[in-house]
Amino acid sequence: MRNVLVILIFALAAPSVHAQLAQQAFQVVITRAGNDCQAIERTRALGTGSNTDSLVAVACAKGGHHVVAIHRDNSVSYMSSCEAFAAATGLACFEGRSPR
Repeated sequence: MRNVLVILIFALAAPSVHAQLAQQAFQVVITRAGNDCQAIERTRALGTGSNTDSLVAVACAKGGHHVVAIHRDNSVSYMSSCEAFAAATGLACFEGRSPR
């Protein structure tokens, strides 16, 4: 019974650990692109790009909204601001909010 409890604890903790690692990677690429992102307020999956990269909208706590790409090898790169993404694609990063 104790082994089952330990496995259950790890299973429940795993998604939050993965989410934290992903958010840290998003912060790094956004910051390296010259933008301020000390904390992430929320994220939203945007879909898959033509090159099979997964696109994610990232809202930084102090107002910056950005698009990052997750590549097949799980590396992450900065794509653009949400404003530039919306201008190029016609798609909003976050519904009901202006792109910043």
